[in-house]
Amino acid sequence: MNWNAKRSWMLVCFASLVWMGAGVAFAEGAQDGAVSSAKNLSDSAERAAERPAQAAAADAAADLPAPIVYVPPARGRARHTAGAGTRGIAGSAVRVAVVAPPDHVALTTRAQPTLYWYVSENTDIRIDLTLTDEEAIDPLLELTVPGPVERGIHALRLEDLGLRLDPEKIYSWNVALVMDAKRRSNDTFAEGFIARTPVTSILTQSLKDAQETFAPYALSGIWYDAMDELFGAIEKKPGSRRLRRQQIALLEQADLSEVAAFAVRGER
Repeated sequence: MNWNAKRSWMLVCFASLVWMGAGVAFAEGAQDGAVSSAKNLSDSAERAAERPAQAAAADAAADLPAPIVYVPPARGRARHTAGAGTRGIAGSAVRVAVVAPPDHVALTTRAQPTLYWYVSENTDIRIDLTLTDEEAIDPLLELTVPGPVERGIHALRLEDLGLRLDPEKIYSWNVALVMDAKRRSNDTFAEGFIARTPVTSILTQSLKDAQETFAPYALSGIWYDAMDELFGAIEKKPGSRRLRRQQIALLEQADLSEVAAFAVRGER
């Protein structure tokens, strides 16, 4: 082979090698591009899948009502009460509570309010309910509820009993599990306080403007009326999760955690 022919053959081989290298690089680039594109498509798909869930969560959050706010009255905050707690025999399986704030005199605007109380378990033990004017010696009410008593929240309606509260007086009331009628020191009981207060002009206007009256009562520090209005609303719409959430929020703000936990289950 002469020199010119040999040089031509070498140039052809070199060109072939260059073309093959470019092809390999192109193939590798195409493969990398395909992988990158697939990854981008996967990421986009994941983001697209997340968007409906995020939107649903946002919609659900938007549908939640603003939680009810209870503003305790300025007076009576320092009073110590048994409140939602119990006193009695240690280890008792059954607990009772008054459904009212444990740390102050709670208010009502009504002469004959409804008082709510709670028992943690079904029981055959006798339960005594007592209402006392703090300035009087004898109780206004001594009511015995014989067993069996179902667990849950119960109502004591003063209207049904013909009892009225005088304005600006403080009354104590308690719920007692009578473990031994001959040894009342063994009772398990809870205690609350209530006072009747006048309706202010601001509250009157707020009630007129409100679609649901329990919120203005709570914001004005009128615990017993707020709770009664809320129970009444739930009785009319027992399946309303929104009302149940408001009930739980109100109970938790009064440190009634056990009663709130019971309400979470949608029971009365």
